[in-house]
Amino acid sequence: LRPRPRPSPDPSPNPKPEVAAPRAWRPLHVAAPEWPMVATNGTAAPRSAAFEGAGPQVVLVGAGPGDPELLTLKALKYIQEPGALVIADRLVSSEVLELVKGELRIAKKAPGCAEPAQEQIYRWMAEGTRAGRRVVRLKIGDPFVFGRAGEEILWSRKNLDLMPAVVPGISSAFAGPLAGLVPVTHRGAANSVIMSTGYGRNGSAVPLLPYHEDATAVFLMAVGRLRELCSGLQEAGYPADCPVAIVERATTPQQRTFRGDITTIPDLAVEKKVKAPAIVVVGEVVRVLEDAALETFSEAGKLMEDETIGYKAI
Repeated sequence: LRPRPRPSPDPSPNPKPEVAAPRAWRPLHVAAPEWPMVATNGTAAPRSAAFEGAGPQVVLVGAGPGDPELLTLKALKYIQEPGALVIADRLVSSEVLELVKGELRIAKKAPGCAEPAQEQIYRWMAEGTRAGRRVVRLKIGDPFVFGRAGEEILWSRKNLDLMPAVVPGISSAFAGPLAGLVPVTHRGAANSVIMSTGYGRNGSAVPLLPYHEDATAVFLMAVGRLRELCSGLQEAGYPADCPVAIVERATTPQQRTFRGDITTIPDLAVEKKVKAPAIVVVGEVVRVLEDAALETFSEAGKLMEDETIGYKAI
C-alpha cells in the first residue's frame, strides 16, 4: 500500500502576498525601427542595391518649430546619422541644422520659386537613393501640416518605388502661438480653431471662412501677404478691431511677438520688418494673456513687441 499524502496545513487567514523582486532600471536605448519598405503593388519594395542600413531609405522628418529641444528622439536619431543625406527646407532653424552630422543640403524655397525648389528636392532625393544613402527630408513643424509631405510620398512611390517613413513633429501652428503666450483655445474666448495657409496652389489666395467670435484663425506662411490677408478677413466679416498677433521665429532666441488688430498689424509688420517663418493668430485669444505677456516680456503698450528677450527654453 502506498502511504497517503499528508494534508497541507490550513492556509493562513491573512497570507502574505508574494512580492516580485524589483527590476533594475536600464538606460533608454533608441534603436533604429525596422520599417518595411512597401512598393506600390503591396509587396516588399527593393532598396537601392547599395543600401544596407536598417530601417527606411527615405524618411520625412518633422523638425518642430525651431527649438532643438523640441525635436523628438526619433527625429534626432535620423538627422544625426553620419551617412545620411539630409535635405532641409530653408525655414528649419539654424539651431536644429547644427545637429546634423551627415551631408546637409538646404532647399531655397521662397514665395514665387517654390516649384523649381521642389524639383531640386526631388533630384536630390533620387540622387541620394541611387547612391544607396538614407535620405532624410527635414521639414519645419510637422511634415503633414502644409509641408507637402503627402506629395513627396506619392512622388517617391511613383519615381523611386519606395514608401517613405514619417516622423511626426510638433506643429508650428500650435507651438508658435504658445511660445508667444497666445493660447489658440480658451474657455469663454475660443472653442474652435481654424488653420490655414497664406498661399494656395501656384501662389493663389486661399478662401477665408466667415467670422465667428468664438473661433481662432491661425495662418502659416502668411506674412508675405499680410495686408491682403487682413483685407480679406474684413470682407469675411471680421471686425476692424479684431485682435491679431504675430509670432516670428517661434521658440528660437530670435523670437519676436507683436500684437495689434486687423487694421494696424500690416503697418506694424512692415515697420518691424517681420520675416518668415512667422505665425499669424487672429481672434479674441490674442487678448487673453496680454497682461501676462506684457509682464513676461516687460514691454508696455497695446502693441507688444519683444525684440531682446526672445524665447527662453526651460
